[in-house]
Amino acid sequence: MAVYIVIAILVIAVHLIAIEKQNRYVKSISKVFIIPYLYLAFLVFTESFGVIVAGRGLLMAALAFYTLGDLLLEFDKKNMFLYGGASFSVGHVLYAIFFMMHGFSLGWGVLFIGIWFFIYIFLFEDEIKDAKPNSTLYIAYASIVMILGIAVGATDFSGNWIAKMIAVAGTLSFAFSDALVIIRQTKDKSEKEKKDDDLLIMVTYIGANILLLSSISLLEVMAV
Repeated sequence: MAVYIVIAILVIAVHLIAIEKQNRYVKSISKVFIIPYLYLAFLVFTESFGVIVAGRGLLMAALAFYTLGDLLLEFDKKNMFLYGGASFSVGHVLYAIFFMMHGFSLGWGVLFIGIWFFIYIFLFEDEIKDAKPNSTLYIAYASIVMILGIAVGATDFSGNWIAKMIAVAGTLSFAFSDALVIIRQTKDKSEKEKKDDDLLIMVTYIGANILLLSSISLLEVMAV
């Protein structure tokens, strides 16, 4: 188990250093290994407790689409950015379905619809207004992010409040990361600003996946 965790940490460190040093080759290669090694570390950790995660095939598919999205976004072409966004959207939906399979609370769902309405206004609304003529695409993508957040918020974590709060924090980190991606696409920035944005985008994106996988691990292991 420790081996995969160490490898995941090393891959993440190499990727972030590559962004800082603006080494595009190392950045692109290391990026596509981040999610697979995080998933392997999660899988080995849960199985070390004798836990076989229900619906892990769905989870694997979600993370595979994230990895594909990571790869596609490394190409400096508009179509590839759209394909990458579509891949992340599918990943978000699969993640949402995975969480919903673990139970659903209508009351929590209604509450989180309201919460995510305000999050949308705070993080996305102004930036999307400035994104013409692509505002419709960004609205669609932001809506998918909201669906993930609402699904996680509405999920019944069997009274495990710690796991629930960790998962909610993960969706917020995803939203912040995705909002930064939209800003990067719609604003003219210097090379240093773009580099700083890349670092923050990846830190929040990686953090989101770590938080969500940690919440699932905590939920599954404590249920044994």
